[in-house]
Amino acid sequence: EANMLSRFVFYWVRPLIAKGVAGKLKSIDDLFELPESLNIWRVIGMLHQALDETVSLFKSLHRCFGWEFYLIGLLRLLADLAGFAGPILLGGLLRTENPGNSTQPPSTEIDAVMDYRPYYYAIGLLCSTVISCFAGVHFNWRMTLISSKMRIAIVTAIYQKTLRAKRVLNARSEILNLMSTDTDRIVNSCVSFHSFWSIPFQLFTTLYLLYTQLGVAFTAGVFFAVLLIPINRKIAQTIGRLSQGLMEAKDARVSITSESISGAKDIKLNAWEDVFIKRIEQLRDVEIGFLSKRKYLDALCVYFWATTPVLMCLFTFGTYVLVLGQPLTAASTYTSVALLNMLIGPLNAFPWVLNGLTEAWVSLKRVQALIELPNINLDEYYQPLTKVSGDTSFSNAKRPLVISIRDSSFELEVKRSRAELNLSLTDIVDFAFTNLNLEVVQGELVCLLGPVGGGKSSLLQVLLGNVHCTKGAVSLAAGYDTEGFGYVAQSAWLQQGTIRDNIIWGENYDETRYKAVIHACALQHDLDILGGDGASVGEQGRTLSGGQKARVSLARAVYQNKEIYLLDDILSALDAHVARHIVRYCIFGLLKNKTRIMITAHPMVLCRATQTLHVKRGKITQSDVNSVGSMLSEYDDYDEDIPDQQSIRASKAAVPSVNGTPHEPNGTANGSLEEEVREFGQVDRSVFGAYWQATGRSLGFWVVITVVLMQISRNITDAWLAYWVGATNRAILPPVIPPNRTLLEVELVQENNLQDVANSTMFYLGIYSTLALGNTMLTLVRAFLFALAGIKAAKYIHDRLLNSVIHTKLQFFDVVPLGRILNRFSSDVYTVDDTLPFILNILLAQFFGLLGALLISLYAMPWLGLLIIPLAPIYLTLQNKYRCASRDIKRLSSNALSPIYAHFTETVQGLDTIRAFRGETRFHRDFLFKLTESIRAQLSAAAAQQWLGLRLQLLGAFLVGGSGLLAAITSAHMTSPELVGLAISYALSITGLLSGLLYAVAETEQEFIAVERINQYCQLETEVNADGSADPPFGWPSQGVVVFENVSMRYREHLPCSIKSIDISVKPCERLSLVGRTGSGKTSVLSALLRVAPLDKGTITVDFVNIATLPLDVLRSRIALISQDPFLFTGTIRENLDPRAVHIDSEIWEAITCCLASPLIQSLGGLDAKVEGGGNNLSAGQKQLLCLTRALLKKSKIVLIDEGTANLDLESESAVQLILKNAFRGRTVIMVAHRLNGTLDTDTVLVMQNGTIAEQGVPRELASQTTSMFHAMLQEQQG
Repeated sequence: EANMLSRFVFYWVRPLIAKGVAGKLKSIDDLFELPESLNIWRVIGMLHQALDETVSLFKSLHRCFGWEFYLIGLLRLLADLAGFAGPILLGGLLRTENPGNSTQPPSTEIDAVMDYRPYYYAIGLLCSTVISCFAGVHFNWRMTLISSKMRIAIVTAIYQKTLRAKRVLNARSEILNLMSTDTDRIVNSCVSFHSFWSIPFQLFTTLYLLYTQLGVAFTAGVFFAVLLIPINRKIAQTIGRLSQGLMEAKDARVSITSESISGAKDIKLNAWEDVFIKRIEQLRDVEIGFLSKRKYLDALCVYFWATTPVLMCLFTFGTYVLVLGQPLTAASTYTSVALLNMLIGPLNAFPWVLNGLTEAWVSLKRVQALIELPNINLDEYYQPLTKVSGDTSFSNAKRPLVISIRDSSFELEVKRSRAELNLSLTDIVDFAFTNLNLEVVQGELVCLLGPVGGGKSSLLQVLLGNVHCTKGAVSLAAGYDTEGFGYVAQSAWLQQGTIRDNIIWGENYDETRYKAVIHACALQHDLDILGGDGASVGEQGRTLSGGQKARVSLARAVYQNKEIYLLDDILSALDAHVARHIVRYCIFGLLKNKTRIMITAHPMVLCRATQTLHVKRGKITQSDVNSVGSMLSEYDDYDEDIPDQQSIRASKAAVPSVNGTPHEPNGTANGSLEEEVREFGQVDRSVFGAYWQATGRSLGFWVVITVVLMQISRNITDAWLAYWVGATNRAILPPVIPPNRTLLEVELVQENNLQDVANSTMFYLGIYSTLALGNTMLTLVRAFLFALAGIKAAKYIHDRLLNSVIHTKLQFFDVVPLGRILNRFSSDVYTVDDTLPFILNILLAQFFGLLGALLISLYAMPWLGLLIIPLAPIYLTLQNKYRCASRDIKRLSSNALSPIYAHFTETVQGLDTIRAFRGETRFHRDFLFKLTESIRAQLSAAAAQQWLGLRLQLLGAFLVGGSGLLAAITSAHMTSPELVGLAISYALSITGLLSGLLYAVAETEQEFIAVERINQYCQLETEVNADGSADPPFGWPSQGVVVFENVSMRYREHLPCSIKSIDISVKPCERLSLVGRTGSGKTSVLSALLRVAPLDKGTITVDFVNIATLPLDVLRSRIALISQDPFLFTGTIRENLDPRAVHIDSEIWEAITCCLASPLIQSLGGLDAKVEGGGNNLSAGQKQLLCLTRALLKKSKIVLIDEGTANLDLESESAVQLILKNAFRGRTVIMVAHRLNGTLDTDTVLVMQNGTIAEQGVPRELASQTTSMFHAMLQEQQG
């Protein structure tokens, strides 16, 4: 909407800057909307059209944005041409300076012309600088626009391909790198391309102009600079290799850190903090090793960069006066200095430009490799059922056939590496389905049974289309392939958001259906506890229990109202009452007429199954339905208990409102995740102090001292050159002829002066050389001291962050998303490692460089104070406005970037569910919304930057032009043209120094946000009384006596007590079971014993020692824990079973044998077999077996089991119960169980209800008492 003039001078950015000054930049809505040219749908539409014509991403981008991209180069050319005018006009201005009278009689006409020439040159300086300013700023802005378009196109293409490509195994981090690092490289190459032709043009033009000033003498300085090119290139190549190693080391560290944070609960409850801190610090040391080498090479680059102009001048002018025997004049000297300075940037930048283009090409090929991956083609994978002939033998065959697989073979997940992408593509697994036959009719219930790792879940993947079909096909009834499936994975996948958001999942809100789903999935009681369906589930459902996550996942699938449901062991994580409720009201209620294929061994489901299939190592056999029915004959009357749809709807009338505002799809979470702490305004001084402390105060002091000395030596060197030029000029200029002297006498004096100049050349050159070499040595010391300080700060800050996070309260990990914590350890630590020291280096150099330039300019031309004094407040006002706006825009930009990566991570983790529900379109739409917000923030930041850049460069242009005009005005009184040259040459540099300083100040402040964010996490509260007040007796605990006396506990202050005034007494070696429905407080008893949260009241003693007085690591290290969600980490099986490496192999194998895990370990390759992060190469049951083995190996006197057999089949659970009874004999065992049959052999059972003990006794005695709660629960579970 801005007019032409507003766009030309960036006046349209002023409202954004005004908001920043007023502190009103609080959200993305406060930033600019995207222009129509950057409309995301328009951009991706152009790319799709181009990709339809050619698969090549490069050609598609060229077709979409090529002409616009090339035309921008005209602005770069204009800026370059205007830049060359400065040195030429400076030389002309200095040649017009007339410090003395000539021996020739004056000519009025010539003098008149000469009087105006200085003004022409001064005005020319002003105009050329202004033209270069406008051309450069608009080039940068246009490049920002075209780069944003390319970013939108590339990132969207990557995300769409991720949704559509055939399944990728363990490639989340690699594709995330494509979206971040590789996309950045490709986008940044836009500027590198124009530099690729601009730099040679600048070099050749500058060399020609140098030749016109100094003749062949210019080759000495150029030759020195050229010699540095292969050195810089070698350094750049080495830095590139080190950077690759650094990124790999960083990825390894972040990966282990991610695992550690994901498993923080298990790590802390097992007192493994020091183990994982050591693992991470070892990887950090490797990373620091690469970082140190790279930083020292960077210091060498800084040294060459800073000393090149000094040494080039030394060699050039030394050759000019010694070899060619020419005297230095002000015009030729300062024109040459300006031209030599113009050479430095291109000479140093060109290797990096080539490197940037090379990296961009490699990244483009990596993205291209992803683009070329074949898409999942459901039209080919699924065949219309009408093409399949044959009859069925089922009793309900009158219903239509909906799924048919005949003599088909499928391969699962064999890794095939793609070097260009570094991805492991899923094509096979270690076993396959061969000649598979399966037919399912509408409304049928098919149950899948089989051992752990037998392939039950893989069979569901066959139906979902996530495998490779080598023979035959999957045939579906018409329309089912496009509708998708109601799929519920064994490991529940939830999105960050509210419970309602996760259930509705993008569908329209239907209150009647929603309430029916809530009731059918037994969620009403949980919603009452959590405060309604507006409660946040946290990242990956962290704020919910395992059973709650499973039921929310089930509710999501049921609400989608699909025709075919694939349910992967959804009942295993539920207690008896809840499981029975779901079977009655969901499986045989809302889903009664749906086609259901379930992995389950639940008797109430098996007795109603129309097919029961046994799956073992890819082989499927069908059980006789009648034999299954006879085994479960006691459940024949179960059919009478199955409610129909009408009874469910009737029961809904008695169900209270799910929350206070059922018509609103997004409730407000009472127990929601903590919002990220977002600072606004100026970065606090304590943040700067924290970094100063991290560098080491004495080391930081010496860094500043060397920077000051380096700048002083540089300014003295330039001042000495001016003195040298002045002495030479005074000696060679024609003298004034006194009245009493003859012309011959004057000529003799002049000849003597010239002889004196020749004799003194070595003196001046010697001093100049000494000063120049002294400057180079100080520069070298400063560069390496700065690198050392940066490395020291990086190590200190990371170690402090790691220790703070690992040792903080356990509740922190429940309320803070994993991605937010990882941002500190990845992007923020990277900023501290690399970006912050780099920009700090620039800040110090620019600040002292500007200070030196101002002092030298004022010394050489005091009248410049008339310009500098009024321009100073303007500059300060501009920088203050920009900093106010840029700080908050940077924060908003950072905050807008995180949701993109979080959404992508959620997408990859839930890809099976998203594809099964056919939710790709919605997820793509959500991604584009988040991308739009991020691009808005980035574009607003760029607009503010160009607004400032234009105004700063205009200030510099007026300073340069004003300097020229002052020189012209005072030319009649000036006797030192060398001082004019010195002043204007520094004035020419002040433009860049002003811009550089302000950008450095703003960027430094923005980069310090990373330190600010890390500092927040360095001040996290540690767990209450973590160090304790007393050590336990030697060998504690030796008996295993556990006593709870009037104990109440709540997890957080605003939540109700999870256990209330309970008393428990556990005798030595007693086996105690805790049972009750979800949320009754079973797990809270274990949490209290492990001091997860402080007690509200009461005491807990173990072997008569109050555990509140013990150090936390001592308490938790003496207790073994088997949790509901098995925790495994990247490493070998030996490392996972024995994290502290304190057991010999024979002890480990003994524990493995006791836990019946020998066949599993041997099939994997022994103790040195690799375990992937999270145990991704193992089934859920296999992971639980390894965790059970680990607990047994710990040999603790007290063992806590939190539903440790939840993911095992019935046969394996029976074996494990026998293990728990025999292997843990002589130990106190407290176990939470939802499968009540396993509790009958324990010594005591406690029935928990609403945080209290409702009933306790011997399990078999309570089971025989028909009035007991335990008996009723047992009967419910058994049907």
